[in-house]
Amino acid sequence: MEKDQQILVWVLIGVVALLLLGSGTMMGGYGMMGYGMGIGFLFMLLFIGVVIWLIVTLVNAAKKDETTPLTVLKKRYAAGEISKKQYATMKKELE
Repeated sequence: MEKDQQILVWVLIGVVALLLLGSGTMMGGYGMMGYGMGIGFLFMLLFIGVVIWLIVTLVNAAKKDETTPLTVLKKRYAAGEISKKQYATMKKELE
């Protein structure tokens, strides 16, 4: 989880930097017809891409199920794949 938090912090820093850079070039004295409009469009596309990537990453991280051996064992017992005796034996071996 620590790695995900680090990635999130860097993404947020990048978004803030892009917003600051984009706002400076869009109104940089060249008006709406200067090069600022083109660069602003590129920054907007980049920003939208980052937002979509961030949403997908967070949704995938939320869906990720913690699969430890004990969790798998509990799921198998709950599904009726193994008996209580097998469950107890395997749990004892895992601990």
